Amino acid sequence: MIAVIRTVALVAGLGLALGASAFAGGDDYDAMNDKEGAGPAYFGFVRDHRGSPVSEAQVFLKPKTGDPVVLKTNVLGLYRSHINKDVKPEDVTISCEKSGYRQERVFRRTEPGAMFIETDCTLRRL
Repeated sequence: MIAVIRTVALVAGLGLALGASAFAGGDDYDAMNDKEGAGPAYFGFVRDHRGSPVSEAQVFLKPKTGDPVVLKTNVLGLYRSHINKDVKPEDVTISCEKSGYRQERVFRRTEPGAMFIETDCTLRRL
């Protein structure tokens, strides 16, 4: 839980220090913009097998029932979104892809029942 809070604080701090216009696509990943009652926040990073961020990667949040959410990572390889407050986090599968890469690993860092679901994805260049 402490790691999640530190990651959220770091990301929010980067957003404040750099300004929203510094991020690719103008996306604002600041937790201050979360809507009340939106349910758990799903976030994480997409990196290559060497640890470098992969920007413009697609991230798929797929609940067992309902529509999936498709996101793109920013210049830091970060994604962040919500699905639905009625969807249990353990019923959501997260995957990522980008042309020229294959998914190598998906690692969920968060314990069940948390309000911040951190999941990192590793891609390997083909």
